[in-house]
Amino acid sequence: MHDDSTIATYDRVAGEFAARTFGISDLDGRCEAFARAIAGKVPAERFRILDAGCGPGRDSKWFHERGFQVIGVDLSSGMLAEARRRVPGVEFRQADLRQLDFPDGSFDGIWCCASLLHVPRADVAPVLASFRRLLDHGYFYLAVKAGHGEEVEERVYGPGNSRYFTYFNRHEMELYLERAGFEVRQVWEGEPTPTARHGWLSILAQTDLRTPLLGATAIIFDDDGRVLVSERADGLGWNFPSGYVGADEAPDEAAVRETREETGLEVELVRLVGVYTVSRRFKGVDRSVISHAFLCRPVGGSLIPTTESLQHGWFTPGALPTPMSSHHQVTILQDALAMRTGALTVPALRRIGR
Repeated sequence: MHDDSTIATYDRVAGEFAARTFGISDLDGRCEAFARAIAGKVPAERFRILDAGCGPGRDSKWFHERGFQVIGVDLSSGMLAEARRRVPGVEFRQADLRQLDFPDGSFDGIWCCASLLHVPRADVAPVLASFRRLLDHGYFYLAVKAGHGEEVEERVYGPGNSRYFTYFNRHEMELYLERAGFEVRQVWEGEPTPTARHGWLSILAQTDLRTPLLGATAIIFDDDGRVLVSERADGLGWNFPSGYVGADEAPDEAAVRETREETGLEVELVRLVGVYTVSRRFKGVDRSVISHAFLCRPVGGSLIPTTESLQHGWFTPGALPTPMSSHHQVTILQDALAMRTGALTVPALRRIGR
């Protein structure tokens, strides 16, 4: 909530609010879509739902009656009193959406109906990020009022009963969700009415599937046993030709392409050195990179500076240039040397820290 006045208003009007909304069934279709997305044909009692901003517990009751494990949270003690009285089978806790302390992956679904609209815009992104943290692989339902800007209004409950609102347009909210790690699955847009200046914007989203990234590295030796290393143009040090595998590529194809793009050389693969799992920050998010390293030999082209590399050199393995861009590249080189001498006879399989 934005401030104490909004909470105080809901404490005072909790009974009136509950009496007015408990008999309304206009959200049954959205509840059914949400429940179906979470459970499919699996028994509902296996799934956990957080009703974030539960109010007097109307929606918590709907999910509870269909077998879901439900926890409701709200910052208004008056609303929670109504919820506990009306829905005795559900656990309700007093909590701020900005300070939820559940463990990561606690829920399969989060239902956030008409509550994020009371959160200041500056806090929306952190709240959505915390929701993403609380979901493992699950679904998120959100309902806010469409519009622009913020407002403190007293029209509904009269003077002295103010409530703070933050309004959102569809594209703004979809961007918030994408940045928080959700993929939008369905959108409902309501129209304003003579008695409601702001239509409802409702979204069903799913946590994005955070699969590991694929990488490829080429270890290239010359006839004198020296290895090719390039200085990166981004200032992060020296490394072997490497990069991410494209959506339509195999790792071996990526190793050949990256070598060409970074050095100007054409290479062919000799054999797989190993598969390495490395932790890395990618676009601000911690990700695992599964990198395939290949022994390669030059078959054409010539070394040239490129947009990705400032310079190249052939170095003896014991005298690599510094700094190397990451220590896992040195580990890959050690495995490549062991493979060349016969000490390593099968591809390595390693997990390497950042």
